[in-house]
Amino acid sequence: VDDQTITDNEIVGIINSALSYIEKCTGWIMFARDKNYFGTYYVDVYDYPINTVIDSTIEKGCYSIVPTTDGKVVLNVGIGEPTELPQELINCALELISFWYYNEETKNAQNSVPDFIQANIDKNRRFI
Repeated sequence: VDDQTITDNEIVGIINSALSYIEKCTGWIMFARDKNYFGTYYVDVYDYPINTVIDSTIEKGCYSIVPTTDGKVVLNVGIGEPTELPQELINCALELISFWYYNEETKNAQNSVPDFIQANIDKNRRFI
């Protein structure tokens, strides 16, 4: 960004923070990646979607019960294409990035989420 005090690395950080915040609030994983899960025989996985197919997985609505091997399972979870995400979540991410970027120098802006953005995020929660 020309003529701004914020650097490219800071912008990438803002983007990553916004996506991470939305993931934690909703249970939707914004981009596909491998994650480790640990449990004695099975593990409850709330992340969505699960891209790895494992026999004996039990779907329970908002989560899946996945068998482990030696106390661990590695699953590929997350959205493969941005078009698979609800449009409201894409809009929330863009609005949150914009808010944090333009209010970067405002005290506590990085620690706040405007009510209208939070309300739209809350509507897309996969579980309570």
